[in-house]
Amino acid sequence: MAHPQRQPIPYARDHTRTIEIVADPAREPQVINIVDDAKQLQELARVSPARQFRRLFFVWLRIYVRENKHGKTERVNVKIPLPIPIIGAAFARELSLQKAAKLAAELRRGRADALDELLESEMGFEFVRVHEEHPERDKSELVVIGLD
Repeated sequence: MAHPQRQPIPYARDHTRTIEIVADPAREPQVINIVDDAKQLQELARVSPARQFRRLFFVWLRIYVRENKHGKTERVNVKIPLPIPIIGAAFARELSLQKAAKLAAELRRGRADALDELLESEMGFEFVRVHEEHPERDKSELVVIGLD
């Protein structure tokens, strides 16, 4: 029995297709100058002269806890004065450039609550800073222990 051979199907290509090349508008590189924002934040968080003078005679042992849970905020700010002279004069008078730049980046992302939280919890010398966020449980917690 003879098998018929397969015949190719003629394919006609449409040559009327046109390709339009659109010039991409020149993009100007956007450079975000976060250093200026960071320096403004450093000036905002600068320690007052009265506080700096107080640090010459005694420092505060400070424990700061802020917990956001299910839309409610709880704050604990315990300050215990310690009569330790001179040590407080070595503490930073303003935010470090790294912290200020990190905060400026958060502000650009729209997290203005981070500014309030950081400025309130800022200390001259921090022993421990722990920030935990659990968005699935609607909970965040910040614990800072240090000297101020």
